[in-house]
Parts: sequence; structure tokens; C-alpha cells
Amino acid sequence: MGARAIEIDAFLDSVKFSSFHARIVLIGALTMMVDGFDLALLSWVLPKLSDDFGVPRTSLTWVLSAQQVGMVLGAYFIAPLADRIGRKRLVMACVSVVSVSCFLTIFTTSIVALAGCRLLTGMFASAVIANLVALTSELAPARQRSTMVTIVLAGAMPGALLGSLMQSYLLDPYGWKAAFWIGTAMPLLLLPFIWRFLPESPKFLASRDPSDPRIYRIVRALLPAGEEIDILPPSEKEQQKRAGLTLVGDLFRGGLALPTLLLWLGFVGSFGFISAALWKTTVFHDMIGLNWSQVGLATGLGTVFGFIGMVTIGMMIDRFGFKAIVPAYFIVASVGAVCMGLLAPGWGMYVALAVNAMLQHAAHAGLASIASTMYPTRSRATGVGWAYGAGRMTSIVGPWYGAMALKNDMGAIGYFFLLAGPLALAGVMVLVLLTLKPLTTAGRVAAH
Repeated sequence: MGARAIEIDAFLDSVKFSSFHARIVLIGALTMMVDGFDLALLSWVLPKLSDDFGVPRTSLTWVLSAQQVGMVLGAYFIAPLADRIGRKRLVMACVSVVSVSCFLTIFTTSIVALAGCRLLTGMFASAVIANLVALTSELAPARQRSTMVTIVLAGAMPGALLGSLMQSYLLDPYGWKAAFWIGTAMPLLLLPFIWRFLPESPKFLASRDPSDPRIYRIVRALLPAGEEIDILPPSEKEQQKRAGLTLVGDLFRGGLALPTLLLWLGFVGSFGFISAALWKTTVFHDMIGLNWSQVGLATGLGTVFGFIGMVTIGMMIDRFGFKAIVPAYFIVASVGAVCMGLLAPGWGMYVALAVNAMLQHAAHAGLASIASTMYPTRSRATGVGWAYGAGRMTSIVGPWYGAMALKNDMGAIGYFFLLAGPLALAGVMVLVLLTLKPLTTAGRVAAH
């Protein structure tokens, strides 16, 4: 029997979930754990940093914003490079630079140098996120795409749990530099595993050279024993399309202009919350009066429930669809933010924190899944990267938005009320997007 001719996109979409896919999820989640830890370091140690540098807490706001500027630059200018050089290669390069930037941070003696290091961290860490989403989406079977993408993103939550342990046990005796030593070491330990076990996207490789032997190695790992295949080259129409359109232009063609803008507004709301929430550790410690062990407990609680939300939302989306899940999660998360302020510092605050963390983290992961579903392979990393970039633009001013509560003596209630607004905005924008342009979880636009 002759070799079976296949079109790579259709083949990868239709295969059954296997140990190959489980390995992708594991390596992707571990990479997100390291990335998530390094990105959140500054907010976790901010009170200690301000004490060590002898400056008020709010004077470090612009350092938080510098990291967000870096994340914008990374999303717009570094993440899209993967559509030209490959997802895996870019992920490895970015993880390496994040390790170097954390190492340099340990030896900073001025706020300006600290801001420069965090700018560098933000640039390359944000590109890791966008390309892990794109790579996982391209390797996943269509029926499990949202589940795989959101579980990979959920890997950031164990990184946050590690941060809560650091706050509880290392921050007081060893100071903030201990956290950055951890942030330096983890990427270096991870790199050999990425190189050995994380494949390049076969869809990306096929778009460049359908005869690339790496494609055949990946496809054979997914085929029944003894079956042979031939990879079909892209159609003439597809080749002309790839030659004639810019990657960014793809995001606004074929009826995608308004959905792209609405998606960006959803990311604006989600990242508006995330960046304003960088002050949570300071609010818990300075305003509400929690000691460092209690702050670590609050961080850990949010991490655990955030992880639960991120792991489960993909399954919920694959079962019920994007529209039924993602907007509702954002809206209820905004209610949870309000309740945190109203119920602090009692046990009700911890319940509200758990609800907020579970649904907010889950909905944010759902946004990434929507982004990876909306765009074709050739512009997927660009589409995801620019969506993240739109959100990161808001993140530049987000820390200043959150600092309003500290500067104007609004208290914990005022702070958490401020946090609720961006989440509600995200929920409304995503609801409008999915009403105008329904998406199936198989990655195709649904019929009206």
C-alpha cells in the first residue's frame, strides 16, 4: 500500500490525544511556571525592595511600569519573530535572556538599573507566553485545543505558589535577592528539557518546507505503527496568500478587523486588572495589616484556586463553547474583587479572593485560547502577540491606576473596587466579540 498523502493542518487537528501531546503540555507548563515566577517577582518583594533602597512604596510604581513597557515591546516586536524563525527557537532564546536579566537584578544598586533589568525581563518573558500559546495550539488536536492551551498557561500558577512559599520562608531571613537567585536558576535548569522534548510546530515547518524531516518525525510519532505518509505542499492559493499579505495585515482581513479590536479590548481589561493588582501584596500587608505569613497564605490561596480555574476552563470551553464561559467568568470575577474589599480582613475576604482568582485566571487563559483560535497558522504568533501587546499597553498605566488607592487614602475597599472595573470591561467586550463572530472550539468560525 502506498503512502497516504496528508495536509498537515487537517492531520494534526484530527489525531487523538496521546503521550506526545501530554509531553507538550508538561514542558509548556513547566516553561510557564518559570516565566510566571520571574514576571511576578517584583510585585512579591516590592515592600522589601523599597525598604532596602530607602524609598516610599509608590516611588517604585514606575519600575513596575517599566516591566510592563518591556512586555509591550516583547509582544509587538519579539513574539512575532517566531512566525519567521520558529516558535521553539524563540522560546529558548527568550528563556535564556530572562535568566540573565534576573541575575543582573541581584547586583543592582539604583532604581534606574532595577527598572532597566525589569524592562529586559518583561520584553522576553512576554514573548515566551505568546509563543507557547501559538505552539501548543498548533500541536493540539482540535477537540482538545482549548484544554491544552489553558493547561499550559496554568503552569504559571505553580510559579506563583513558589512565590508564596518564598514570601513565607525566605523573604524575611534572606531578603529580596534570594528571590532573584531562584529566578536566575530555574530558566537555566529548564533549557535542556525544552531543547530535548519540545518540538517545533509542524504547521510552521510545513509552511516553510513541506519536506523538512522534522515534520515526518513528529507525524510518525502520531501515526499507527507501519503507516506511511506524504506531506502535501500548500496549495497555490495559499502560497500566493502567504507571499502577498503582511502578517499584521492578516489580523484585519477576512472579516477580522472588528473581532480583532474587540479581542484587544478584552485583553486591555484583563491586563488592566492584572497590572493594577501588582499592589495586592502591599495592600494586604500595609492597609489590611496581614503579617508576611498571612500574605503568603493569601498569595498561595489565590494561586491554588487560579490553577484550578485555568486547568478546568479549557474543558469547560471545549464542552460548552467560548461564549457560554469566558464572559461570565470575567463578570463574576469582578464581583469577587468587590467582595474582597467589602469583607477584608475576615474569612469572607479569603473566600472572595479564591473566587476572584479562580475565575479571573481562567478567563484570562480563555482569552489566549480565543486568540489562538481566531487566526491562521502563518499569523498565529503575530495575532496572539499583538493581542497580548494591546493588553500590555494598558499594563503600563495599570500600576498607576492601582496606586491611586494608596496615594489618595482610599483604603482596601477603594482599591478592590478599582480592580473590579477592568474585569467587567473585559467580560462585556468578549461577549460582544463572540456574539458578532462566534468561534467553534475546533478553530473555525461558526455559522451564524
